[in-house]
Amino acid sequence: MSLSGRARLALSAAVLVPVLVGVGVTTAAYSDRAVLTLGTGAAGPALGNPARFDVAVRDADGLLHDGASPEEAVPLTLASGSRLSESSPVDVDVVLVNRAPGVSGDVTLTVYDPDPVTDDLFDALRFTVYLDGSPTPALADATSQQMVDEPVTLEGLEPGEERLVTVSVLVAEGSGLSVAGETTQIGLLADGQSR
Repeated sequence: MSLSGRARLALSAAVLVPVLVGVGVTTAAYSDRAVLTLGTGAAGPALGNPARFDVAVRDADGLLHDGASPEEAVPLTLASGSRLSESSPVDVDVVLVNRAPGVSGDVTLTVYDPDPVTDDLFDALRFTVYLDGSPTPALADATSQQMVDEPVTLEGLEPGEERLVTVSVLVAEGSGLSVAGETTQIGLLADGQSR
């Protein structure tokens, strides 16, 4: 069966129409954005915890200080002793307070040298730490590096709670002559983490 030229053209057009219709179909994607501000709904207030973990140090006059940086360190008087030696410790009592209202948290204690000078006395010191007047030390005869590697932690310091930390300092046994005439400063860092 032979098709005439018109019939072939009509058949070709019929075959091409679905293809052309398919090319003519388009799709569209829509986008939208919603901007949210989390908070109380009132102007100004931010989203957050209304209470904070706020550890302070009680000074010799009974006043609380933040001592938030080494520049703001709270100077404390010696509880006993006045000169470092191998046999008679110098004791420093530190009262840490978690201010209320607040949240509970843990406080890690380490020592540091506020005036790191080459060949000062700091590296020859040994530290013993007592908590809350206990006769049993939480850490005994530790070097400054051991105080960093194995810090003493006050766990679960509740809002309004006070804890007494006594740091007893000696010059390392057998190093007395090699450090004669040397001085140092001793810093105690109380690093807190809320629970």
